[in-house]
Amino acid sequence: MAGGSPARRFGPALLVAVLGCGGAPAAGDRASGAAAAGADAPARQKVVLTAQANEAAGIRVAPARPDGPGADEDERALQVPGQVELDPRRVAVASSRIAGRIEHLLVVEGDDVGDGQPVASLYSPAFLAAQGDLQQAVRRARLLRSSPDSLGARALAEAAARRLVLMGATDAEVAALDGGAPAQATLTLRSPFRGSVLQAHVLAGTAIEAGVPVLTVADLSVVDVVAEIPEVSLPLVRIGQAASIGIAAYPNLRFAGAVERLRNALNPETRTVRAVIHVPNPNRALRPGMYASVRLATVRSREARATSSAVLVPESAIVNDGSDRILFVEVAPRSYERRTVVVQSLAPAGAMYPVGRDVRVLAGVRPGERVVVQGAFILKSELAKGALGEQK
Repeated sequence: MAGGSPARRFGPALLVAVLGCGGAPAAGDRASGAAAAGADAPARQKVVLTAQANEAAGIRVAPARPDGPGADEDERALQVPGQVELDPRRVAVASSRIAGRIEHLLVVEGDDVGDGQPVASLYSPAFLAAQGDLQQAVRRARLLRSSPDSLGARALAEAAARRLVLMGATDAEVAALDGGAPAQATLTLRSPFRGSVLQAHVLAGTAIEAGVPVLTVADLSVVDVVAEIPEVSLPLVRIGQAASIGIAAYPNLRFAGAVERLRNALNPETRTVRAVIHVPNPNRALRPGMYASVRLATVRSREARATSSAVLVPESAIVNDGSDRILFVEVAPRSYERRTVVVQSLAPAGAMYPVGRDVRVLAGVRPGERVVVQGAFILKSELAKGALGEQK
C-alpha cells in the first residue's frame, strides 16, 4: 500500500482508532460534509498516538488563520521584478524646425528647465531671410495703408508673421519685429515643458537639419515601473491594482503606485507580460534604469471575500485521499481528526512567489482550530491501515 512504509518506523507504539462506520463521504456528499465541519459528523475518523509515536512522527500543528480583510496581506502579495522607466507621455525632444548651426547650448545634461525656457540658439539663413520678409511686408503695408491695396499688403505681412511662428519664433518675437525691432541673429530653441535634461544630442557648432534632436527633456515627477508578470499569474493582475515598489538604493522606503495597463505581447523567452505601474516621484528618487521589486496586492474573488469562515493553512497541511482533499485537526493531546475540506489555491499552479505557501480552506475547518502542518501524510497512512484492519 502506498504510504504505508513511512509509518512502519512506529510499529505497535501507534494506535489507530476509526470512529463511526460511515467512512469517507461519497463524492456527491463531499461539499456538504465539509461544510458541516463544526458538527460531530459520525463519519469522522481519528488517529490517536502514544507520546512516543507522536514524537517519532514529528507531528507539528498550527492554528488555522482567519482569512478576513487585512489578514496576511503580505502572504497574498504577488512579488515580481521590475524596472523604472520614463513615462512616454512625459518625455519630449527639443529640436529645430529648420536647418541651421547650433551656436550655443544653454543647458547641459542634468539641468532642470522650465516650460518654454531657452535651451539653445540656432543660426539659420532661412530664419534671417524670413525676418527680412516680415519687415519688408510690414513697411509695405504701412505705405499702402490708405490705398486700395492695403488689405492685400496686410495679408502678406500676416503670412510672413505666420511663417516665422512655424519656424519656432514666439508671438512676442514676431510682434517686436512687426513693431520695428531689429532682426534676431539666431533662433532660440525652447524646452517643450518643465522637466530635466536627460541627454544632449549635439554640441555647439553642429550643423543640423530640420527635426534633428538637440536635447531630450523628461518630466520625472511621475515615472513608470514596468513589472514582469509570470504568464501563470496574469489572472491575479488587474488595471488599477495597488502596487508597492522597493528599490535597492532605498531599502527603508516603499513607493506606492497603481497598475495603469498591461502590455499585449508576451515575452517568449521569460514567459512574462509587462505591467506598467504609474508611480508618483515628487522627490525624483526613482531614476530610469533602476531595478525594482514590485509587490502587488492580489485580487480576491467576491466569493472568497464573502466567506467569513474561510481560513488560511500551509499547503503542507493538505493531503490527497483519492478524489478528496483532507487534513487533520488536533482535537485532544495526540488525537487527530480527519477532515474532508474544500480548498481554493491562492495562486495558479507553478506560480513563483511566496503566495503559494498557503491555501484557502473554504469549508471543513474553523478559524483557530489546530491543524497538522507536518506529518499529515503519516497520519493518513496509519488511518488507512487501521481501516483495513477493521474490515478483516
